[in-house]
Amino acid sequence: MERWAKWVGALLVCCLVAASTGAAIAAEAAKDIDGVFKQVAAYKYGETRAPLIEAEKLIRATHNNEAERKKIVARLVGLLTSDATTDSKRFACRQLSIVAGPEAVAAANKLLPDPDLSHMGRMILERVPGEQASTALRKALGTLKGKLLIGVVNSLGERREAAAAPDIAKLLGNADAGVAAAAATALGKIGGTAATTALKNAKDKAPEASRPAAVNAYLRCADHLVAAGKANDAAAIYLEMHDPKQAKVVRIAALRGLVVAGSPKAMPLVTAALTGKDAQMQAVATSFIREMKGEAATKAFGDMLPKLAPATQTLVIAALAERADPAARPAILTAAKSTDAGVRAAAVDALATLGGAGDVPMLAKLAATGAGAEKNAAAGTLGRLQGKGVDDAILKAMQAGDPAMKVALINVLGARRYAGAVPVLLKAAADPDEGVRVEAIKVLGILGDEKTAPELVELLLGAKSNRERGTAEKSLQTVCGRIKDADQRVVPLLAALPTASVDAKRSLLTLLGRFGGTKALAAVRTARKDTDAGIQDAAIRALASWPDTAALNDLLTLSKDAPKPNQKIIALRGYVRLIGLPSKRKTEETLKMYQGAMASCTRPDEKKLVLGGLANVRHVEALKMAAACLNEKPLIEEASVAVVNISKAIGRKNKAIAAPALTKVTQESKNKRVRRDAANILKGLK
Repeated sequence: MERWAKWVGALLVCCLVAASTGAAIAAEAAKDIDGVFKQVAAYKYGETRAPLIEAEKLIRATHNNEAERKKIVARLVGLLTSDATTDSKRFACRQLSIVAGPEAVAAANKLLPDPDLSHMGRMILERVPGEQASTALRKALGTLKGKLLIGVVNSLGERREAAAAPDIAKLLGNADAGVAAAAATALGKIGGTAATTALKNAKDKAPEASRPAAVNAYLRCADHLVAAGKANDAAAIYLEMHDPKQAKVVRIAALRGLVVAGSPKAMPLVTAALTGKDAQMQAVATSFIREMKGEAATKAFGDMLPKLAPATQTLVIAALAERADPAARPAILTAAKSTDAGVRAAAVDALATLGGAGDVPMLAKLAATGAGAEKNAAAGTLGRLQGKGVDDAILKAMQAGDPAMKVALINVLGARRYAGAVPVLLKAAADPDEGVRVEAIKVLGILGDEKTAPELVELLLGAKSNRERGTAEKSLQTVCGRIKDADQRVVPLLAALPTASVDAKRSLLTLLGRFGGTKALAAVRTARKDTDAGIQDAAIRALASWPDTAALNDLLTLSKDAPKPNQKIIALRGYVRLIGLPSKRKTEETLKMYQGAMASCTRPDEKKLVLGGLANVRHVEALKMAAACLNEKPLIEEASVAVVNISKAIGRKNKAIAAPALTKVTQESKNKRVRRDAANILKGLK
């Protein structure tokens, strides 16, 4: 029993300690909040924002805690009714506009007559929901003037306060044009019967300065009616405002309103605009074609085409194409036979959306024999034409056509990426006409895959001209390049190499040089020893274009021992290029390779290439090497760049070498940027 009493006593002590500790923490927190808000109350613009930031943190902490929110709102409201600075009150208003409820309305209302804070008070009243804020703003209408009144009117408009419409309507005739315009704009935002009636009566009587706002607001009321499902009532307003007496911008807005409202009155007005002489109204009316709904509208615009000027016809045709309504197709086909080339081209272009397989023969003929824009439009349309049977129709027309049509349609098949055309294209690659053969081989490069590679090799071997062979080479590079395995890429090329003609071997060797791989390298090395000088040259060039460092030693040897001087230069250039490729070599090894390359150089151009690679070697010997080249006039610019680049990395550790070299760069280089960089590095070395 005694133990139990002791335990209970201890528990009570803990509770009392905890309670007192909690009270102390709460008191300390309150003290901190008091301190923060005391600093906020004294804040002036330009001073540190630290207290404002702390206050914002406190405000954010009340999220999802209604009791704490009310406490913080009370503190912010307290700032508004205190002798706090104006900047402090602005801060409080911004925060209250986010977190406050009706409890801030009274304080915000008192700010409305204050020129410095009226806007901030309205910021709160605009956002606080409920009747209290609405009532405060409505009452202010009768007490304020000028800019302050305009602000309140704007706020009521933003709140869409229908109850305020009658009071705002009384301001439409205000002697202050700004107030009258603001009243009209607010009524336009509010909408509804009262606002609409007031604007209808006032728009024609309004002073010139505020009349545009009244007219625009009246149209906006019509927009509200459309949104409310009262299209007929809206149409009546739009029709009224389409009066010729109205400004053009108003008539355009009214016409668009009729279109959006789906009014039957829109069609004759749009038609009149299209057939009229006002180019601006024609362009606007054309844009409305895209918005008017229904097959009847499509047919009406299609029937109208022959009555329009050619320039307008092209605009209408483009709009009909965007409607994508099949009902326009007959009119478009008729337009495709127009005597005006621009109209024909526009109609042909529209068939990309409205046409189908049945239009392929006509389009194919135009793509093959048409002229200018019409020919290009036909080819483009065939490339984009959708629908069942289009690909097969194009393939059929290609096979049956003359050489010009075959060339045009083969190109189209490539643009459509129609892989099903590959078997037919392989046959076309053997066509008697060279143009057809070349186009077919080119498109096989686009559509072909790994299975097509051997066929393309055969086409390269059997090429009847350099043009044909060059095209086959490019297509093979594309198709084989899609094969992921490097050794598999070259299998069809290696298989054909032994029996290929000299010209074909040269093409095959070129491809092997681009693809690389161990098997390809062995074959190129063998070809390098061929008795035919042309094949030897092709092999050297292949090694010079090798994609990795496997050919480095071959190229170094050739840079010294190649049969011809130009081949030595080609090999040296290839060698320098490969040295610069990413590798796991040590810096010293790379440096040694550049030194060897420089020793093999006989012309400044080759030395420049070496210097270009040497610039990336972070080694003191590379710096010495580049510095020595500053003494050779043709190499000064390349050597200067190398000296600067190397010095950036290792200049501090090698001042004795870097400083004189950089000084010379500042004196000799003609490149301002290089001289500036050299000077900056020199400063850092001191």
